Amino acid sequence: MKVMMGLVQAILALSFIMSATSLPMLVRRNDLQGAGLPKYPLYLQCDKRWGNDEMGTPGEGERSTICGEGCAMSCVAMGLAGNNITIEGATATPATLNAWLEANQGYTCAGGDCNNLVLNKPDAISSRVHLVGEFPKPAFSDLCSSIMKGNYLAILHVHNRGHFVLATGCNTADQSFNVNDPFYPTTSYAYADVADIIAYTVDAE
Repeated sequence: MKVMMGLVQAILALSFIMSATSLPMLVRRNDLQGAGLPKYPLYLQCDKRWGNDEMGTPGEGERSTICGEGCAMSCVAMGLAGNNITIEGATATPATLNAWLEANQGYTCAGGDCNNLVLNKPDAISSRVHLVGEFPKPAFSDLCSSIMKGNYLAILHVHNRGHFVLATGCNTADQSFNVNDPFYPTTSYAYADVADIIAYTVDAE
């Protein structure tokens, strides 16, 4: 009987140890959902404060408004604001970023569209910002790992290359990304929905 009781106690002790040691692993896994990342504001490109502001540059092509074609630029504004980067002392918003880009040759014309963001222009706003580039999406694990470092702005090209959103976290269980979508009421996109990305790194303050 004593042997049996000792065996039961040993099993209970082992179960407790396994439960205790597995808890930190669960906490770390939950970190993939975005804990510890910059707190990016959600800027809607059609916000009445700036949605009707003209964007782009004069040239051989059409110009639009922030509401019409400002998704990528709005994502950059969210990324700057989330990292406490101001624009000439003002909070980074689609309005302030657009005004700065218009005054600093931050748009270019291509294919009849004069609303294209000059991708390396945000580097001139702050020495902390560095363009990585625009390129096809890497493997999910690589992109997720970069996002979770907290200093990597991943602007995802979705809707058949017709729209941009800012990644705010990733979910390994279903290979999806949490996002700030400046136009649609969407909070996540599957990895399969992403065509390519625009990426920046941001140095610590």
